[in-house]
Amino acid sequence: MIWIIKWNPWPAAYSSSSLPLYLICLIPQLPCISGSVLHKGTFTVSGPLVQPTLAWVGEDVLLSCHLSPKMDAREMTVKWVRGSLVVHMYRMGNEMEEVQAPAFQGRTKMLREDMAEGKVTVRIHLVQLSDTGLYTCYFQAGIFYNETSFDLQVAERQKLPLSVAGPAQLIQAKEGEDVTLSCDISPTMDARDMTVNWFRNQTLVYRYPNGENLEESQGTELQGRTELLKHDMAEGKVTLRIQQVQVSDSGPYTCQMQSPTYHSEAHIELQIAECLPTSQKTLPIMIAAVVLVVFTGSLMVTCFFCKTKFQR
Repeated sequence: MIWIIKWNPWPAAYSSSSLPLYLICLIPQLPCISGSVLHKGTFTVSGPLVQPTLAWVGEDVLLSCHLSPKMDAREMTVKWVRGSLVVHMYRMGNEMEEVQAPAFQGRTKMLREDMAEGKVTVRIHLVQLSDTGLYTCYFQAGIFYNETSFDLQVAERQKLPLSVAGPAQLIQAKEGEDVTLSCDISPTMDARDMTVNWFRNQTLVYRYPNGENLEESQGTELQGRTELLKHDMAEGKVTLRIQQVQVSDSGPYTCQMQSPTYHSEAHIELQIAECLPTSQKTLPIMIAAVVLVVFTGSLMVTCFFCKTKFQR
């Protein structure tokens, strides 16, 4: 990078307590735009609620952060860095690959599905032990910015044959019912000393051992409707109950179990069928009955006239 320093022939035109903007912009740690110093925004940035983020060597990992209050991030500058390395950078609809550190080139992808709500996610492909470290997620809108940092820990898989399994078949329920989603550790072991996280898509629904609903991340559709059943946790089984399910609750759920040395997860698909009003349920039956009566009546009238004609 080439720095251009301008000479100011009138050094007394500004006080020593306020550097010229072109000199301030030469400081790499201080972000600038269009010759102006950036200011902390009124919005805040939050990272993953489960920290540190754990990943195994050779797997893909998702790093997410979101704005509060919710706002559209599609026209912002969004950047992830690890130390002095740029992991991924997005600016107003474009991926800035030219500023990306060589260690991450070709290994990252930004998921934009939730950017309109202020949530951004970067996927790092085939993580390595060297990817471990403190990551910073940075948002900039005009001259305002904010950021948050979180840890990523990458480890090699342990030889212990631990796995988490859920039901192989699709879980189906009707709107308004209660539904339970369960997963089991194999081989059987006590899960009460583990960390258990339930996700729907990438949203954290429930976390144990805190035993609390994370209402800020859940969204209004799940608040107050989830409960973790703990009676079988000593045998390695954890169950999430969702009360009065809605059609919007459909989708993929992930049961994740963690300990200090290993973690595993299982995926469960939930499908909720819409409960039609009684009038809509009986309408097809009524139509079929009317058609049947009309057909039977027409047949009887036809037979009557045929019989009368035959007798004559």
